[in-house]
This record gives sequence, C-alpha cells and structure tokens, in this order.
Amino acid sequence: MKQYNQQSLSENETEKPKFIADMMLGRLARYLRIFGFDVLYFHNISDEDLINKSKEEARIVLTRDSRMIDRKVFKYGKIKFLFINDDDVLKQLEQIKNEISLKLSINLIRCIECNQILKKVDKEKIKGKVPVFVYKSTDDFAYCSNCDKYYWKGTHLELMNKRFSHLLKSE
Repeated sequence: MKQYNQQSLSENETEKPKFIADMMLGRLARYLRIFGFDVLYFHNISDEDLINKSKEEARIVLTRDSRMIDRKVFKYGKIKFLFINDDDVLKQLEQIKNEISLKLSINLIRCIECNQILKKVDKEKIKGKVPVFVYKSTDDFAYCSNCDKYYWKGTHLELMNKRFSHLLKSE
C-alpha cells in the first residue's frame, strides 16, 4: 500500500525532493546521496526532532517505524512520508523510485557520509592527499570540507552503474 501522497507535492517544489531518514535507514540515506539527493540522517535522533526537522525544511520522512507514522502529523498529512517496507536497500530504492516517481541517475554531488555539497578542487592542490595512481590517472576531483574526504570518478563508478542498472533504466 502506498504511504506517500504524491498529490501533496506542490508545483513550487523542486524536481528533486529532500528527505530525512530515520535511524533504521542510514544505508539508504547514503545510497540516495549517490544519486544526488539531499538526505539528512542522524545516528541518534528522537522522533520529535526528526518530525520538527522535517517540518522546518519540508523534507519527506523515510521510515521503517510503524509506530511513528501513527502520530497525528503523519495521519493528517501534515508531513509527507514514505513507510519503507523492506530491509534490502536495493528494494528500498526501488520502492522509493516507484512510489515517488523518482528518476535515478548516479550524480556524485554530495558527500555520501554527511550530505554536504562537494566542491570541485584543483588537481594541483591535492597532490599527496590521494593515491599516486589516482592522482596520475584522474583530472577531476571533489572535496568535502566537513569530512575532509576527496572524491573522484574511478572504477567504483562502473561498479555502481552495474549494481544499480535495474534502477537506472528509464521507463
């Protein structure tokens, strides 16, 4: 049964929805960030704080907590949410894609750890901060100042495309 009311999206909202994932969905949050989605996730957050953050920032709540969605704010449509049915992250992504009609494509613009937008960084500035082979074979790098982590397009991108191939197909 669909738990997400697509009609509650206003025409003014951006094409890409913003999410907040409950404590049970950290892996899903990381995967959605791989697709460029803005997904907040906190290892330890109360239901009240999660609800308040969702209201403040107009985020769709992703949850596996059936007791939380029994609250009035969910029942009366004050907060958009999607109850995630499965434990398997690929099935979770498929559910989100189908129920919210998301178009998925790998778009590494966010840190998969903290959700911060990555900044492009000049190759010369990262010498000695990435493996030598990567430095020599890659020209485009991105950086997360929050996590102090560097990103680049490598073989992992090919592996992600294979892993998500069934989700990336357009209808």
